[in-house]
Amino acid sequence: MTEIILVRHGEASASWQESTDPGLSELGERQAEECANLLFNINGINKYELVSSPLKRAIETGSKLEEKLKGNLNINSSFAEIPSPGISLEDRQAWLREIFNKKISDLKKPQAEWRKNIIDKIWQIENPTVIFSHFMVINTIVGYVKKDESMVCFYPDNCSITKLNKSEDEIHLVNLGSELSSRIN
Repeated sequence: MTEIILVRHGEASASWQESTDPGLSELGERQAEECANLLFNINGINKYELVSSPLKRAIETGSKLEEKLKGNLNINSSFAEIPSPGISLEDRQAWLREIFNKKISDLKKPQAEWRKNIIDKIWQIENPTVIFSHFMVINTIVGYVKKDESMVCFYPDNCSITKLNKSEDEIHLVNLGSELSSRIN
């Protein structure tokens, strides 16, 4: 079995309708440091591959563990947040809330391809891996594992840690990370 750890980024310094790529807020920096400390204590963590979405808030979250391990944080665009092409900054929050209530079969082509790419990448993982990513990415993976057709099946909090085990033909949910007590950004 290969362990895959999904980490939602720390609190962002701006919301979805304020910035396309915010970094971490001061609280997000502290959350990321605490998360790195928890992950650092996992037995064998120095053998895990570290992967991040290309977005600043995920990179800044992952860099805390990267520094502790003196490792290498690999950027993979497959784990970027859900694409919203043609949606203005002002309309992004409302658009995202609509996505929350959709089923996978309701997705438009850019989002359906995004989802398929995430699932394909998860199946390609061969070594223990920590992925620093986003609310909708984590929901895509968890929903797939749980065979849930909803786009949102749980509300991972900032820096929540969700664990999966993957064999050649199955992915098992070991545990969900902490649930949301902050706003979605």
